[in-house]
Amino acid sequence: MSGDAQSTDAGSGSANAGSGMLERAVGGGSDNALLRLVRRREMGVLVGFVLLFGLIAVTRPDLFFEWDSLSNIFSRLLRQAAPYVIIGIGMTYLMIGGEFDLSVGAMYGVAGLSFAMLLTEFRLTVPAALVAVLLMGAVVGTANGVIVTKIGIPSLITTIGMMSILRGVAYVLTSGGSQQMPDDLALVDVFGGSVTAAGVEVTYQVFWMLGLLVVFGAILQKTRFGHHVYATGDDESAASRSGIDTDRVKIANFVLTGLVTAFAGIVAVSYYGSMFGSAGRGFELLIIAAVVIGGTNLFGGEGSVSGMFLGSLVIAVIPVLLVLNGLSVDIQETLTGVVIIGAVIVDIFLRK
Repeated sequence: MSGDAQSTDAGSGSANAGSGMLERAVGGGSDNALLRLVRRREMGVLVGFVLLFGLIAVTRPDLFFEWDSLSNIFSRLLRQAAPYVIIGIGMTYLMIGGEFDLSVGAMYGVAGLSFAMLLTEFRLTVPAALVAVLLMGAVVGTANGVIVTKIGIPSLITTIGMMSILRGVAYVLTSGGSQQMPDDLALVDVFGGSVTAAGVEVTYQVFWMLGLLVVFGAILQKTRFGHHVYATGDDESAASRSGIDTDRVKIANFVLTGLVTAFAGIVAVSYYGSMFGSAGRGFELLIIAAVVIGGTNLFGGEGSVSGMFLGSLVIAVIPVLLVLNGLSVDIQETLTGVVIIGAVIVDIFLRK
């Protein structure tokens, strides 16, 4: 059997509908049993989100049961979740493959700053600036991937170092301040514009978010590369012996993470019109939280983009709930930590 055929068989056998780990857990590798299990886990996250969102009805019925106010809340929730979801796509691939990236928050800030600066200071066209910033994200992702796979430095150390580098770059670009976007470029509205339907304002970043979810969800579940991602995270040595180039899979995941993070920064600065040097600080933890809450295994081999989307909604609804009740968003990290620990405990019991 050729290496390519072995690779295909290994990917399919290890992760045809999820991961080999779960196949063994449900017994017999039944696709139907696996799908039912995955749906139950995602349904649990959905129920958690509904309960949190329902707290708005309990604590602020004056807003929840008034259409204009409720539509504004829903619009704000989607806008809050969009960057988590876009970046979370890459983080989901990474964590299923057994790695993670703590530099995404800093990359998000540098990407937004660079896009604004290229348009304002260097007078590049929007397409040229877009390509340049995406290329920068790909280069950062490649550097992370090569250092982790070829040099052997753990992703924790590698991406913390990259985070520090990028934070330094952001400070140099802005001297601790912010960078404004030009206000005379209509093409920027493709990323930062909005549309109103039935009284609900929906920003274009929400449409970008949904489009990317569909595309990369399908790639993860339906393609050979997606199967290889699951196999690599499930058992890297076995996947490698089966003919899968696990280093290439991991590098590709890091590159994808750099690309979607850079794109999230572009979309954000296009919508808000400016970007601070400190933008994205703490994003990495929130995004990892969204991925874990969505059911991705911390040790790799299992997860889904759809679960990450639901986990992002859970993370995004917390500050909305706090603000509507006049509470400080400073306690968001505390509540998020409680949610993460609870999700991991539930995950452990489900696996048992």
